[in-house]
Amino acid sequence: MPGSGWLPAREQDLVDLCVRWKVSLEDPAKLAAYAWDQGEVTATSGKVDAFLSARNAYEANNSTAKRIAKDEAKEAAIDAMRDFANSFVRFNKKMNDAARLDMGIRPKDTTMTPHGKPTSQPDTKVENTSNHFEHKVIVLHKGSVSKPSDAYGVCYAWQIEGEKPVSGAGIRGYSKFSRKTSFIVTHTEADKGKVCYYATCYENSKGDQGAWSLVEEAVIS
Repeated sequence: MPGSGWLPAREQDLVDLCVRWKVSLEDPAKLAAYAWDQGEVTATSGKVDAFLSARNAYEANNSTAKRIAKDEAKEAAIDAMRDFANSFVRFNKKMNDAARLDMGIRPKDTTMTPHGKPTSQPDTKVENTSNHFEHKVIVLHKGSVSKPSDAYGVCYAWQIEGEKPVSGAGIRGYSKFSRKTSFIVTHTEADKGKVCYYATCYENSKGDQGAWSLVEEAVIS
């Protein structure tokens, strides 16, 4: 995940970063140059814009209802930005460090953080849903779907076919961040009958990852 603390704690700083993100996400040249997914760009831009609008509404009328709406939009924007950064920015070979820094993400720190990472290793469970080509990935902590106290959210990673990765860190495919302990992965009909490998790990609020779960596999049907 993106480097520690890339999302500002101070709300005004977050607003300033969101403005920069909005400009980048709405730039067709960057969409093409960085091979961003149009659907993900649209969804993320919508969450960022919703937060900026809710913040402006609260500044104009700081009622309790406006504050609650603003805080909810803020959390949704943060989750969307972390998710987009993990999927389309950090490991995007078409982007250099300057391009990442423009979106608030510093170059990868080569110094190991001695503390602060989640200490728990999750268990990953994969189930079929009632829909074709769908898997539900469930993250368990000591048999419960509740996250440990030092976990802010979960990183989900998956890979279709290929050699089974030794650990989640070796998965070369897709990844998503979510605050929730279950996640629906939708495949396509072209993937029917293929094996998909899944793994998860907990993250703290700064994006530091804990230990990966064992790699689980399921057939897409």
